Amino acid sequence: MINNVSVLKEPRRFEVEHQILSAPPPNYVTLQYLYCGICGGDYSCYLGRRTNYPISLGHEFVAKIIDTGISRRFSTGDIVVSDFNYRCGRCRFCRKGRSHLCIHHADGYFSNRGFAQYGNVHENYLYLIPKPTWLPRACLIEPLSCVIHACEMIPVRVESHILIVGGGSIGSMFAFYLTRHLCCQEVDIVERIEPRAHNLELCFGVHISDGKAGPYDLAIDCSNEMEGTLLALNAAEHGGHICIMSHLYGLDTSFIYEEICKKELNAVFPLRNGEATNMRAAIDLIVTHWEQSYDRLIHIYNNVERGFADKATSPWNKQIIQMAH
Repeated sequence: MINNVSVLKEPRRFEVEHQILSAPPPNYVTLQYLYCGICGGDYSCYLGRRTNYPISLGHEFVAKIIDTGISRRFSTGDIVVSDFNYRCGRCRFCRKGRSHLCIHHADGYFSNRGFAQYGNVHENYLYLIPKPTWLPRACLIEPLSCVIHACEMIPVRVESHILIVGGGSIGSMFAFYLTRHLCCQEVDIVERIEPRAHNLELCFGVHISDGKAGPYDLAIDCSNEMEGTLLALNAAEHGGHICIMSHLYGLDTSFIYEEICKKELNAVFPLRNGEATNMRAAIDLIVTHWEQSYDRLIHIYNNVERGFADKATSPWNKQIIQMAH
């Protein structure tokens, strides 16, 4: 099978490679990628903060299984989403309930990632989902699972005064989860792109802020920018809590340590999504509790290059690529 894969060759440059995709080996299935969201980690590669080029990107995908190989877990035509993590089930982390730290998580049991037409992916990554009314919503499941994990690591109470810095993909999922699931009422959002902030205000009732209404019990940085991280650190109450989700690889982040020490902040840096139960919880929340009006946060692109180029300035909170067939 000829497979067109968008490969990031260097910062800000994708190139479509025409690759041969073989039949799925044992424990793999062949996917037809339908939609794939742009993750902050993908974007940090695009900006050049990570330098392991060339690289195939895209894990926030929803796909259809077109060849099950010898797998008995799935059927042809099943709609699936992917966990970012591989979980072997046998290593010391998997055995003690921390499978997101599996020693094999980065081994790459896939032929290519989701910015492509097709791919062979190990079945352990995949979760069957009931098809939501609007399929692109399923691209929110994996980032929401990361937010659920983050909220397991920090004390969140209904009365907590919370600041979210950055209203992109992860910031939007925090707004959704905090207000609609955890019932938090004092949630402020700092977002420099006004339409994004307005979308979150309309959907989730968050308060648009400049970050100076604190100090905050909890500050969450989802900005992917040094300025946003510093704003969150400054807004957090002395002895309060800070959650940093930004991908600042390759940048001088020594100021984070300094601010944490000066204010005795309780800091967490969640990278993955915790146990597999968080993927299942995220599936339930998106499929059953995401309202049609929230779709205003999402914009669908038909071109990978364009979606990445627009990400920093797009008026929409979440950029999702529809893969061509």
